[in-house]
Amino acid sequence: MGMKKPISCAAATFLLLFVAAIIPGATPAKKDIVISLERKEIRQMDASGLILVFYLQIANSERSSYSLVEYDYRVVVQDIDYFALRTVLEEPIPVAGEATTRISLPLRITYPDLLERVPAAADGPKALCYVTGLMIFADSRGRREKIPFAFSGEFPVFRQLEVEVRSLEVKTLTIGGADFTVVFSCRNRNSFEMVLGKMTYRLDLEGRTVAEGIVPPGKRIGSLGEITLSLPHMLEFFEVGREVFDSLQKPSAAGELSIKARAESIWGGIEVDSTQKGDIQIIRAQ
Repeated sequence: MGMKKPISCAAATFLLLFVAAIIPGATPAKKDIVISLERKEIRQMDASGLILVFYLQIANSERSSYSLVEYDYRVVVQDIDYFALRTVLEEPIPVAGEATTRISLPLRITYPDLLERVPAAADGPKALCYVTGLMIFADSRGRREKIPFAFSGEFPVFRQLEVEVRSLEVKTLTIGGADFTVVFSCRNRNSFEMVLGKMTYRLDLEGRTVAEGIVPPGKRIGSLGEITLSLPHMLEFFEVGREVFDSLQKPSAAGELSIKARAESIWGGIEVDSTQKGDIQIIRAQ
C-alpha cells in the first residue's frame, strides 16, 4: 500500500499499515459502512518507544463493494495534538459487500519525541490518547462515502530496568585464577510487574570480560520492585590476562555490567537492554 501527502512531525516516526481480511456473514448495519474497534494491542516495546495497534472492523451492509481510497486523522495524547496524517492510497483496500473487512492501524510512539511534545506524559505510568478522523470509500461508479471514526487508547511510558553491581566477592585468588561471586541488582522503575525471560549478562572489569552467562527465565520483579542476583564464577588468568589478577587485588575497579532479556507484563512483551558503568567494590574473603 502506498501513501502520499504525509503531514507529520519531523522528529516522529509513525507506521501506518493496513492488513485486510474478509469475514463473511456480517450483520447489516443501519449505515452503509460502519467502522468499529475490535481490540488494541501493544507491540515492540522497549526504551525507545512502542507500537500501539488498533484492530478495526469495517462493516459494509450494502450489496455493492467499496474500496478504502483515502484517510485523514489526528492523534491526541494527554489532550495535546501529537500527530496528523492525510493519505491517498495508491492501492485502495477492497471492502466487499454484505461483509466485514478487518484492518489494522499501528501507531508508532517514540518516547523522546513524545516527552518533548507532551511533557506531562513523563509524570505518570501511562498516557491516554485518542485517534479521530475520516475514512473515505468509493464504489465502482465513483460515489464516495466519508465515514468518521474515533477511538481511545492508552500505553505505558516504559522506563528501562536499572542494574547495579553491588559487589564482586573474591573467595580465592591465586597466581593462576580466581573464584568469585558477582552480586548485582535489577530495579523496576515501572508501576507494573515484569517477568524476565532468559537473561544474558556480561561484566567487564577495567576493559576485560571477567563474567558472563545466562540467568534462567522466570525471575519476577514487582511494581517499583527490585531483585538481587548472586552469580558464582571461576577465572583462569592465562585466558583473560594477568591484568585481571592485579584488578582483583584492589578495593575497587572500574567496571561495566550489561544485561539483555525479553520480559512479559500486562502490556505485553518488553525488550530489556540495560548497562551500568562505575566503580565496583571488590571484597576479599578473610
